[in-house]
Amino acid sequence: MRTHEIIFQAVKNKDRKTFRKYFLKLHIRDQEELFHLLFPTNKQEIAAFLNPDEFADILEWMTPRNQKEVYAAFSTRAIAGLLMQMESDNIIKFLSYLEPGQIDELLSLVDATERKHIEEMLEFGPKTAGSIMNKSYVVASPNETVKQVAERFRSSAQKVEMVYYVYVLDGNGILRGVVSLRDLIIEPEERQLAEIMVKNVAAVHTDTAQEAAGKLLQEYDLVAVPVLDATGKMVGIITVDDVMDVMTEEVIEDFETFAAITRSSKKDFNEGKAWKIARVRMPWIIILIFMGMFSATLINSFEETLNEVVLLAAFIPIIMNSAGNVGTQSLAVSIRKLSSGRNLLKGAFWKTVGQELLVGLILGLGAGSVLGLIVAIFYGNIALAIIIGISLLLALGISNVVGVLIPVLIDKFRIDPAIASGPFITTINDAIGLLIYFSIATQFLTVL
Repeated sequence: MRTHEIIFQAVKNKDRKTFRKYFLKLHIRDQEELFHLLFPTNKQEIAAFLNPDEFADILEWMTPRNQKEVYAAFSTRAIAGLLMQMESDNIIKFLSYLEPGQIDELLSLVDATERKHIEEMLEFGPKTAGSIMNKSYVVASPNETVKQVAERFRSSAQKVEMVYYVYVLDGNGILRGVVSLRDLIIEPEERQLAEIMVKNVAAVHTDTAQEAAGKLLQEYDLVAVPVLDATGKMVGIITVDDVMDVMTEEVIEDFETFAAITRSSKKDFNEGKAWKIARVRMPWIIILIFMGMFSATLINSFEETLNEVVLLAAFIPIIMNSAGNVGTQSLAVSIRKLSSGRNLLKGAFWKTVGQELLVGLILGLGAGSVLGLIVAIFYGNIALAIIIGISLLLALGISNVVGVLIPVLIDKFRIDPAIASGPFITTINDAIGLLIYFSIATQFLTVL
């Protein structure tokens, strides 16, 4: 019989011993998945089979939506008991999904010392290092020996989240250095930490943006980074798993902003309030309509050219779509570079613009040559083929540069560059493509 089937049967028969024997052998991810498979009809039974610390581990692994389901299914006192078993950063994350009244109710049931600690964490600004740090880590003093710390390390390893580093603090709690677990193993037991510790430690402050903390971890290839308060005292750590969650959230947020989806629209979507979703998205649609009217006016201004050669109209969609698509691709490149912390307004900016211009011209040369050849063969119009080829060459080159420029300019004004959405860039490049196309066609009108 498969493990899942044995567990299902144990729950049905209320066989706690068998359930624990097989359930606790699973990876925490599989436990969480299986929990939700059993959840609809066996919520209370599962919780009764597990110890508070075991159930807390599963709760920490859950998505916000699933955590809310658990919160709704269990008593406030039971949830408060779980909070006492969770890591501080995960507690803050869990509470951030609740209403203020629900938070107050939970904290009133928590131990006074733990409640004070949680309230201190809640005072940090959202999306800062302080709001996601963990206060569970190993510390030591500079004059302690490797042997002394190693012995204490073994006893405290189960109580802390990060066991890869020992943070060396002076009598005032100021961070003086860090010693890795590797050093504790290979260094002689009689050596003091002051002799082997790394003194130049990469660290962040409580008010540092969480995304910046993530980039620091990535740059220095760390598994944890210490967090300092305004006086330089160490108050917590941010671990790589927390950073992965943060970076994932940032990517999702950038994508949602890119698509003009705000937090309120997401909430309204879940509540099924279509009119609120439309209200959020309407400004973007109106802006794009007015920009589209400019393109329509542009076409109308070249009415005489179109009347002379009606065949020109057949290739308008191709010019517009090609310019818009190329611009959107370069937009993605620019946003990716900005998100990685690169300042494109310095030397890298002109390098990027030149590179994208060259890429656009190469794409335009290829696309223009292919389409021009098709026009020359099937329509027998060499002049039109040349016009289309040159138009695509210039339109794609310029459109590629526009896609890079827009997010950089927006970022300079301290606005999220992701708001330069695909439709916005596409509409601008549509107009550029049309202007180039009809301007060239007008100049060659006598030979068409």
